[in-house]
Amino acid sequence: MPLPPPAPPSTGKEEPKPPNVASEGPAGAYLVELLIFNGWPFKDHWGYWVRSHSDPNIGVELHATGDVRNGFEFQIKRNHDIHETCECPSTKIPLQWVDGKHFDEQAMLNNGTFKLDNVPVCTFEASAHKVKVPEKSLNTVNDATISEGMISQKVDQRNCQTWIVESADQLVKDQIFSQEVATYLRAIEQ
Repeated sequence: MPLPPPAPPSTGKEEPKPPNVASEGPAGAYLVELLIFNGWPFKDHWGYWVRSHSDPNIGVELHATGDVRNGFEFQIKRNHDIHETCECPSTKIPLQWVDGKHFDEQAMLNNGTFKLDNVPVCTFEASAHKVKVPEKSLNTVNDATISEGMISQKVDQRNCQTWIVESADQLVKDQIFSQEVATYLRAIEQ
């Protein structure tokens, strides 16, 4: 019987560990989670999830929706039932319990009615919204005018993950998120 092949070499990189979040938070606090939607063969789509106190499946999804070819828009899905759509996240990662003073549940949940929105109604949403969503960053041959001798430049493609990472940094600056959350999100960005 032949021996099994050797294990692949270690890259020396340890897999980033998510923040250690208690199953129950302080009174009045809201759990903010990272939603990850499988994007295969492209990068995964990311969004924030703030669930209601009354039902963990009902809440608010904040994300940058769009693509690198056309650009992104800031979108808030209010009173969203995460299990009522065909687009269920493949992963939910608890990020942090955030003090309730940064939220207005009645306004966030649009008084119990689903709504697509782009206007922040609480300090958490306003802080994340300070970071502009990515504009179009994928140029086609038709978009570029190539002149003789022009050196091509690497294009930094910004996407929904970029927005989550940058908005987490803003949430840290505004003393809403801990630095641990922003560091973790930066470490797992694809």
